[in-house]
Amino acid sequence: MYLTEEQQVPSAQPEILVVGGGKGGVGKTCFSVNTAVEIARRGWRVVLMDADLSCSNIETVLGMSPDARLDDFFHQQGGKNLDEIVCPTPFENLQLIPGTTGLLDVANPRYQQKLALIRELKQLEADLVIVDLDAGAHLNTLDFFRMTETNGVVVITPERTSIDNAFKFVRATVFRRIERFYQHPEVGQLLRQHETIDQFLAAIDGAVVFDSRTKAHVKQEVMALLKSFRPKIMVNKVHNAYEAKVASNILSKYCRENLRIEPDSLGHLTFDDTVKEAVNSGVPFTAKRPQLQISRCVADIANRLGYF
Repeated sequence: MYLTEEQQVPSAQPEILVVGGGKGGVGKTCFSVNTAVEIARRGWRVVLMDADLSCSNIETVLGMSPDARLDDFFHQQGGKNLDEIVCPTPFENLQLIPGTTGLLDVANPRYQQKLALIRELKQLEADLVIVDLDAGAHLNTLDFFRMTETNGVVVITPERTSIDNAFKFVRATVFRRIERFYQHPEVGQLLRQHETIDQFLAAIDGAVVFDSRTKAHVKQEVMALLKSFRPKIMVNKVHNAYEAKVASNILSKYCRENLRIEPDSLGHLTFDDTVKEAVNSGVPFTAKRPQLQISRCVADIANRLGYF
């Protein structure tokens, strides 16, 4: 189904979908690229950004060799302009912001540089910007993931190690949100000393540096921050929907019991050997073989995201 004049007119600012997760190899880039291709195929203007600042590879998956890279944005003097980095792809309605070269000076940008990049992303002429992050819970990754409260996608596989690492990633994101909200040394110290929200809130109660009124106010604000944060879980490499549901429910339970947040289930992608073939050929499987079950899974996720 393609975009028609009767459909809702996109807002001036693009919607931003950030794709992350704790463990490498779970399929974040595969999900990001194929979702971007599918939504662009439907007529929406999509920009796909490779935000892996050390080992970018989206251009390889798309079969491209772009001239400009994200390095150029960080090296710009004076005002930053992301439009100069955006480049076309072989797919209609889809543009790419290529990743960095992985050199040390761009692999660890300053916080103000990250803010400038996020600001520019929100000003792109697009309906949707999909940001593909690297693995792990580095500060760069956390700061990009927390740019959206409800459109952060955590990609996992059914393996226990993937679920455990994803929970640690979500926890790190939550604690980073709280830390940046307050920017108070005592709050930061308490966050580093505890593993759950309940432990952190109990520590706030016991902190002598805060009076009772401040303690109540902090706890109220923290709960508001938690309530507004609803990441989405996407389970990759499953054999059936039941296996995906079990994995998603386990991660949701961890988040609910330890972080007091309630993630949403976005869907799943089935295991398919075609993925490796598509990556090696430089043509995403949604474009190369749309009839596959995994391609239909991507289409279903696009529908759930509201891009009919």
